[in-house]
Amino acid sequence: MSNSATILAFMPALKAAIAAIQPMALEDIELILPLATHKTIKKNSLIGRENEVCRHILFLRSGLVRMYYLDESGHEISYRFTEPGHFFVDFQSFLTQKPSRYYWQALQDSQILLFPYAAVQQLYQRSPAWTNFGRLMAEHVYLQLNERVDMLLFMKPQERYQYVVSQYPGLISQVSLLHLSSYLGIKPESLSRIRKRMVSK
Repeated sequence: MSNSATILAFMPALKAAIAAIQPMALEDIELILPLATHKTIKKNSLIGRENEVCRHILFLRSGLVRMYYLDESGHEISYRFTEPGHFFVDFQSFLTQKPSRYYWQALQDSQILLFPYAAVQQLYQRSPAWTNFGRLMAEHVYLQLNERVDMLLFMKPQERYQYVVSQYPGLISQVSLLHLSSYLGIKPESLSRIRKRMVSK
């Protein structure tokens, strides 16, 4: 399948993801298609690395992606997970075009679209609808990233796990205990006990 045909196959999921942030006319949505490049990422491969500049906004059609960083001891700390049908980007690095502090890893074989920085900036200048979309998506990404901070500050360990179960039920069966525990700020053995207590109720 050609790159253009593959990108067209993304359209239903892409339109739904855009509409979830801001309803947009089809002619505006179609402006973004020539900008996109399709890529297949193998399981466990890195999509982006620490100290690299984030030069694309990415859209995940299938698979599962993890954003993480390394703490002072070199341990991987999961910061965000992206499920199919969502955009993902290190917005700070993307907007400033300065090196990122994060890694992005495909936890499963994944299909993604990439939208390059220069083309996105041109699109913002060309279309008021996309200018507004960019602002709203920045707010959306900020709220997603701040969600973990709020969990760590204001929820007890079991409440954090219960929150993820209620908000992202698909993650529980797809993410390893180690990755999930680092995201929740809970030791793996403590998370295992929390799970057992909840199952026994």
